[in-house]
Amino acid sequence: MANADRPDGFKYVANLTGGGEYIEKMIHAAADGVAIGRGDLVTPTGAARTVEQYDNNDPVWGLSLSYVALSTLGNPDVIHLNHTSVLEVQEDSDGGAIAAASEGLNAPVIVGAANTTTGLSIMEIDSSGAATTATLGLRLLRPIPRPGNTVASANCRWFVTPLELDIAEGKAGT
Repeated sequence: MANADRPDGFKYVANLTGGGEYIEKMIHAAADGVAIGRGDLVTPTGAARTVEQYDNNDPVWGLSLSYVALSTLGNPDVIHLNHTSVLEVQEDSDGGAIAAASEGLNAPVIVGAANTTTGLSIMEIDSSGAATTATLGLRLLRPIPRPGNTVASANCRWFVTPLELDIAEGKAGT
């Protein structure tokens, strides 16, 4: 059976070491022209307690639990992530599905505007970018072993960890 194509961003699953994340209200600047979706990865802007949608050029800092529309000064709830945070996300399967043997490789994120009706993120794994490249945003842990999640098939859901993080205004890579 084929996997459903339902991109809904990232979902926090667990921590490999048993903890370390915390939730904090952050600020989304009204001047930012990009909405933050529920399930979007976020990165700091440089201004105190202010975040923007992650864009593959900056380290991951957290995961938004709320939707903040365009040109809206909002306070999204954000989970601060660490290198052992486990997230669930769908692959885009553009150019083919990710092979099960890709466990341990890194992958970039497909970034797009959040769904304005549901507020959900549409971020996905870029399946055509799985590689050993250290500057990519995610590490592929494994396909999710769940009934109905067909491995090495279009739109497979994966467990991933952030590859590079920005922690407390200081950059910490793996």
